[in-house]
Amino acid sequence: MEEADSRFYVDNVPIRVFKNNKNIGVDYPSQPMHIEASLWDGDSWAIDGGQTKINWTHAPFNAHFQGFGIGGCPVQNSSDIQQCYSSKYWWNSEKYWKLDHRQQRDYENVRKKYMNYDYCSDRPRYPTPPPECFN
Repeated sequence: MEEADSRFYVDNVPIRVFKNNKNIGVDYPSQPMHIEASLWDGDSWAIDGGQTKINWTHAPFNAHFQGFGIGGCPVQNSSDIQQCYSSKYWWNSEKYWKLDHRQQRDYENVRKKYMNYDYCSDRPRYPTPPPECFN
């Protein structure tokens, strides 16, 4: 059976695809998830290797969250995670294992337009990329 990818969407557009590679020890999700938002200054290393600085004149920065839905599998502890791979959850059906052509195009456009940093490509920090970076 083929491994399914974990995909994250904003307004039905895929913004992150995580390869589930259990055969290399990357089992995702590996722990219960939660939603968290934060703002941190990563301009000394994360954004273009420190070349692009945050424009603090735009502060204060605001985030607004509304009208979003969360689909998930409730767990009480990490031993309950295995139940989340059950076929009773719609996202585990084969139809959702991979991005279709339109979703793949949208995902590539999001990466080109909005992605400033990809740790999988950061050889100075990670000379050997983490296992999840390999397809």
